[in-house]
Amino acid sequence: MTSRIRQLVIVAITGVAISIFLTIFGLPESTPNQIIALELGALPLSIALAAGNLILIERAQRAPGPRGRLGLIIGSVTSGFGLVVMALAYLTGPRGLVQFGQFLVFLGLLGVLLVAIALQASRTTEWFGLEDVTDGVETDGEETSDQAAEQATTSL
Repeated sequence: MTSRIRQLVIVAITGVAISIFLTIFGLPESTPNQIIALELGALPLSIALAAGNLILIERAQRAPGPRGRLGLIIGSVTSGFGLVVMALAYLTGPRGLVQFGQFLVFLGLLGVLLVAIALQASRTTEWFGLEDVTDGVETDGEETSDQAAEQATTSL
């Protein structure tokens, strides 16, 4: 495992742990701090998901094509816009927009995740080749299927 992937794994684990802590701390929702903690509990989780996406993209077997790059850009912009909406909701706007911002962040991360998953495996997986098929003729390990077919026809 490369050092960059190790760092991303640490970020992902830390994000999940912080999200769990914020959710447990904010559950009673009796004080304004608990309400804010519960509202922001999903933010470290989205950071963990972003780190997981980066791990998948780094370990991808293929490079993204034009549509893949467009998907990554659209997903990233959507997540970034969601973060801006969340920040503006806390600074100026109605607090109800925080959940909409979180929705946009997760929607963008989902798009990036789908592209990252598509980059993992080849689209055409060959389970076996035609040369592996012997048409029911048993051969020992040294003969090829052509030699086995010749031997079957000469024995008739």
